[in-house]
Amino acid sequence: MLFSSNVPRNIKTPLVIAEYLARRFTYYSAREWAAVIGEGRVFINGARCAETDAVKAGDTVSYDPGEFEEPEADLSYSIIYEDEWALAVNKPGNLLVHRAGKSFRNNLTYQLRCAASPPYPNCHPVHRLDRNTSGAVLVAKDSEQGALFGNLFAQGKVTKIYKAVVKGRPDIKPPFVIDSPISEDKESGAPFRFKAGSAGKPAATVIEEIRSLDNGFSLLTIRPLTGRTHQIRVHLASIGFPIVGDKVYGQCAGTRQALHCESLSFTHPHTGRECKITAGLPDGFAEITNRQINSNLIENGIHTDTACSPFIAGSNSSVIKNSSAISAES
Repeated sequence: MLFSSNVPRNIKTPLVIAEYLARRFTYYSAREWAAVIGEGRVFINGARCAETDAVKAGDTVSYDPGEFEEPEADLSYSIIYEDEWALAVNKPGNLLVHRAGKSFRNNLTYQLRCAASPPYPNCHPVHRLDRNTSGAVLVAKDSEQGALFGNLFAQGKVTKIYKAVVKGRPDIKPPFVIDSPISEDKESGAPFRFKAGSAGKPAATVIEEIRSLDNGFSLLTIRPLTGRTHQIRVHLASIGFPIVGDKVYGQCAGTRQALHCESLSFTHPHTGRECKITAGLPDGFAEITNRQINSNLIENGIHTDTACSPFIAGSNSSVIKNSSAISAES
């Protein structure tokens, strides 16, 4: 099987193929990619390449990974909304939105494009959630719609509401704003880790509600005002209340990371009507707190004004199961 990708347009000067691959697909170093190239398993525009070959913007690079086992993933996502321009998915924890590392097929984008029934071959997730964060993900049906819906996020016109479980109860009065810049934590020595402090990109998170649960846990309702990487996780850790199950920013034990995107609210760019897509809390939240969180807190589905009702997909849409379907090229 060949996996292919196009060299981005922002690559201004040609790059030696191993260097390009190491920068973009970081699960191998440049030396390891050179070895793969030497084995004849990398192609540029359909032709087997040599280690000295270079790529430029617009080239198609293909890779034959041979036999391999992908990291495990939870593919029990469900489609909770659909219209002619977009759909929304309730993503489980332990599922990447986009391909990364060796998760060529065990990611939401591949599953929707190639394994769903029916498939969505041209779909583009408009935003992303971390692998272990569950909840609502908006997906455009083609690149044109991706740009249109993506502008809503870029311009801050989408209201995102999250639920998070923390151990203890923050001694604050909601609504409480955590207004602290976020930057890469280079001193930690850990890859892809961030920190809150005086330097970095502006970031603000609002804790809207705190509900005390049994056994010393709290369920927080959170509204991020910006969209920095790991923002909610970093901000809650910065005030001493890391999310339960967060293996990067906290030590609280949990069966999974207890962060869930409950809803996305926006003005539909085609209809002009207000839409609120909601994604039900996963069972893992109840397991983490060792109690049953009332299931009527949230229900899957979409809430709109009456005139927007034709776009309702219905609640608790059937789960699209794991599929062994693969792309046609092999």
